[in-house]
Amino acid sequence: MLLSRFWYVVLGLVLGGVAFVLFLSTSMHNRAVVRAMGESLAADTQVVASYLRDDARRRSSALIPIALDEDIRTSLAKSNPAANVPNDAKDKARVALRKLAEAVPADLRFDALFAVDQHGRVVAQVGFDQVSGIEGFELGGYPLVADALHGWIRDDAWVMGSRVFRVVGRPVEHEAGALPAGAVVGLRAVDDSFARELSRRTGAAVGFFTAASRIASGAPEGFDTARLDTVTNDLKSLENDESYKEKGTSEVRNLGDLGVVYARLPGEAWDLGAGYAVARQASLLDSPLAVLDKSDDKDKESVPLPLIAALALVPAFIGIFLSLVEHTRPLRAFRAEVTKLKKGELDHFVPSRLRGLYRDMAGDLNDAIDAIAEKGGAPRRAADLEQVLGPMPAQPAMSAFSLPTEPAPAEESEPAPAPKATPAPKAPTPEPTPEPARAESPMPPAPKAPSPPAPKPPPPKPSRPATTAPKFAAPVDGLSMDDEVTAVTNVPQQLLDALGADAKPDELAEWRRVFDDYLRIKKECGESIEGATFEKFQATLRKTRDNLIEKHACKRVKFSVYVKEGRAALKASPVKEA
Repeated sequence: MLLSRFWYVVLGLVLGGVAFVLFLSTSMHNRAVVRAMGESLAADTQVVASYLRDDARRRSSALIPIALDEDIRTSLAKSNPAANVPNDAKDKARVALRKLAEAVPADLRFDALFAVDQHGRVVAQVGFDQVSGIEGFELGGYPLVADALHGWIRDDAWVMGSRVFRVVGRPVEHEAGALPAGAVVGLRAVDDSFARELSRRTGAAVGFFTAASRIASGAPEGFDTARLDTVTNDLKSLENDESYKEKGTSEVRNLGDLGVVYARLPGEAWDLGAGYAVARQASLLDSPLAVLDKSDDKDKESVPLPLIAALALVPAFIGIFLSLVEHTRPLRAFRAEVTKLKKGELDHFVPSRLRGLYRDMAGDLNDAIDAIAEKGGAPRRAADLEQVLGPMPAQPAMSAFSLPTEPAPAEESEPAPAPKATPAPKAPTPEPTPEPARAESPMPPAPKAPSPPAPKPPPPKPSRPATTAPKFAAPVDGLSMDDEVTAVTNVPQQLLDALGADAKPDELAEWRRVFDDYLRIKKECGESIEGATFEKFQATLRKTRDNLIEKHACKRVKFSVYVKEGRAALKASPVKEA
């Protein structure tokens, strides 16, 4: 079994190596994905910042037609010297501002427009209706408006309550060489529609936040925007990020499989904590088997399936071959030797025909067989008729028995001692006689013919002297030779004739035929027939017949010969019908 065990070790090492490589590859893949995600996030952050700057320039350009409108310029110039803004200037500027707001392209439209005079007072407005009724509402305190009133074009981000606005301002000139007559200011609210438009143009997932809460978010197709909710929980720890406090942009922060970079909005919103987060979702592998879920059909088509099948089948065939060579074939050879020993074709195992562990087992079994033979065999108890025949039905099947193959030695020089018997209480003990005990055995009387309804009682058995002759057994249904013991010695011919006296001629003829078949089959099986005489055979048949008739109340017993385990054996079948 050395090769098989060695192959198991090889397969185990290969499997362990494959598992090690898979886990190592998973770790390397995740690290590479995180590194690539960080680089992508840095690029996305720059793209978003560039988009915000470009959006501010484009929106300031959209204010040019408004700043050059004659009604706007005239209304602002008329309101500057007055202590209060004239109502006609307000109405004229409002109508013109509303008309110009509708003319702005759809992607650059403002949520609110303001026309402001030199004092910062709002002369006209469109949108932001919550302040339209406030008298004296002015925007002069914002740096962007102040710069616009001094001739500068500015953009900024304003935080009003819980809302953030992207703001652009442009001066309105009425006379050349003089201070601007006022300024126009446009506001665009930072909401989900603004974030989705930004995400569509940049391809990045963006979320805007202020006061540690998310106010707007947008993501490309395939990105779960609900994952941006995790940004809210991470905003509280931003104050500990040195890069965010000094540069306005944080390092890549990993929130599970989500990578985030935070950036501040420029202008006034910087001091108020407003900013935006750019996020990307990394395709991390939780385990080596997770690659099956991450792969698509193209990935699976690129796998060389024939090579994989060969790598799986070749080791399997090698393992099966080694198992057959080292386990199955030696086991079959050992089983064949056991079968031969069972059939009597062998007396001992032949270790040279076996190999490995089975050769050692054969040697040990040979030693055990020799040890049992030296002790005269294992002792067995005699079985009674019920144990030999087993439970029989009303119409029994067949029973089987065998005859001894070795003759009993005859004692001619000296007579066998008589069996011990308990003497009668008052009868004198007879003197011993030098004649053999067999001469003194009385002849058994002929039994009477049985009546038809009752079975014939067996004749009285003569007392037979004890002997040291070997024993033979009459097993039934495959029992061994020692299951039922009957003593055999030199029996006088007169006694054998008396034993068969009650047998009918037809029955004796049938027994003769059975005896001939028995001898013939024993020769065919290679058994010795020395000492097998019809007289002994007839005595055995008669005993078996009487036992079966007494037990089953049958009319007669039919005997037949068959081969069992390579040896000749007899079957006894009780027959009830006449």
